[in-house]
Amino acid sequence: MVKAVNIEESPNTLGTPPEEPKSQTVSISNPDEEVEFVVDTGSDDLILNAVSDKAIGGTELMKKWLFTEMEKREPGLTEKFQWIMTRVRGLERDKQRILWIHDLANDGEVQHLKDKENWKQFERVIFVSHWQQNQFRTHLGFPYEKGVVIQNAIHPISEHKKPKVDGKINVCYFSTPHRGLEVLLNAWEFMRKELKEGLNAELNVYSSFKIYDRGHLDEQFRHIYKRAEEMDGVNYYGTVSNDEIREMLKSQHIFAYPSIYEETSCITLMEAMSAGCLGVVPNLGALPETGANFPWMYGYEEDHDKHAQVHGHILGRAIEHFWDEDVQNLLKIQRSYFDMFYNWDLRSGQWQQFLHAIEDSPEVQAQKEAIRKEVEEEAEYEIIEDGTAS
Repeated sequence: MVKAVNIEESPNTLGTPPEEPKSQTVSISNPDEEVEFVVDTGSDDLILNAVSDKAIGGTELMKKWLFTEMEKREPGLTEKFQWIMTRVRGLERDKQRILWIHDLANDGEVQHLKDKENWKQFERVIFVSHWQQNQFRTHLGFPYEKGVVIQNAIHPISEHKKPKVDGKINVCYFSTPHRGLEVLLNAWEFMRKELKEGLNAELNVYSSFKIYDRGHLDEQFRHIYKRAEEMDGVNYYGTVSNDEIREMLKSQHIFAYPSIYEETSCITLMEAMSAGCLGVVPNLGALPETGANFPWMYGYEEDHDKHAQVHGHILGRAIEHFWDEDVQNLLKIQRSYFDMFYNWDLRSGQWQQFLHAIEDSPEVQAQKEAIRKEVEEEAEYEIIEDGTAS
């Protein structure tokens, strides 16, 4: 255990650590709290930007892909709105505002939604999963009718055949290290040394903070990367492009993801499932919703050592039974489901319908602008009067 200085994930990661029974593990303001690891961003000013131009994490990919798909469908439609990706940094008066939230309800950047007066600043609040929306209702009192769930999407992985050479099984992990990489390495070691299972498997790790344009955070995980490089049956590759990940998935059989973070959505799981990989994941956060009962899912363990053992047991069985007929039949159904439900062709159509449904006529836009201006002027007057601003 180490003392928490200031834990803050990358501006656009899709989750935060679940709470321990007696102490918090995310957004810790009390330096006496204890957590399993520390991501120190105390001197990092990149948090001021909602979306980094260089980052290629989930939020960045979603915005990029949505705008690309919408431009194909209806050029100029997205430009009619102001798109705010979780973090409010400025409001444009001449556009309807869409607050597209990818983070958890306990994120400091969304606490303003506790105030009903702030709801009127946005045309709609978009959530990426039903689980996430429920969390905002439970913890912030944000009403269901003020939000809309539009789940994330991917471009399906193209048809391919999994390699079947000498009985070798390829296992992959492709996410940031603080979401469960150390648990996975412990599980891998336990599986091979204690259980004597998975000896015909190889683990391929694609992980670092460079994906979020915050490579300096890697210093705190160098020992984990070094361990991965030195472990038997493990290959460590760092961060590669999404195109390379998609190609890599064609050769992988199993996606091992012992997540210790509550995901509000999981794009890595979507892509792995689309690629026909057998997922081994805990029932944490929105993973059950995203996985739609297809992964081999187990009950989340708060204790990381127990988590590693549970994951190791299930991963060993997944490796042993991957080529079983019933498993292969399920994977075929899985691919069809993920390629259909999480396809951008479907999701961009839903976005298009949604945007047209909320789009204002010029007359309504003028009325709303007048109201907004009046509210903002009144707020400015009150702030000046009570002496908190000049």
